[in-house]
Formats: sequence, structure tokens, C-alpha cells
Amino acid sequence: MGRAPETGFYFEPISERLALILEGSPFPSDDHWAFVGDPLQMTSELARLEVANRWPGVNPEGLEVQFDER
Repeated sequence: MGRAPETGFYFEPISERLALILEGSPFPSDDHWAFVGDPLQMTSELARLEVANRWPGVNPEGLEVQFDER
């Protein structure tokens, strides 16, 4: 299982999961996760909007941020 190269919001487009993951922590699954942004520079609401802009068809209001439980 891969680990997050830096702390940030990550999105997994197949199951439409958005997570805030700490640097070095394992990703929640073996799926491909895309870095969305730095939590110091964007709120979770802005992260949802960024996902909707980058992945057309994703409803930002339906996304809930999963937080790293480390």
C-alpha cells in the first residue's frame, strides 16, 4: 500500500473518496489517489470544489472528507 508523499487532500476518483492524509501515512486503499491541495492553503470546502473542477460529474456537495485516523 502506498504512502502519502506530503500532507494534503487526496481524491480517489473511482469511488469518489476525498481524504485528508498526513505525510507518510498509508492511503486508505490500494486505489490511485490524486493530490488535490495543501490543507494549509485550502479549506475542505475549497478542496471539494477543486475536485469538482478537475473531475467533471463529481458533486462537491456529496463529498465528505475522511480524516487520517493516525
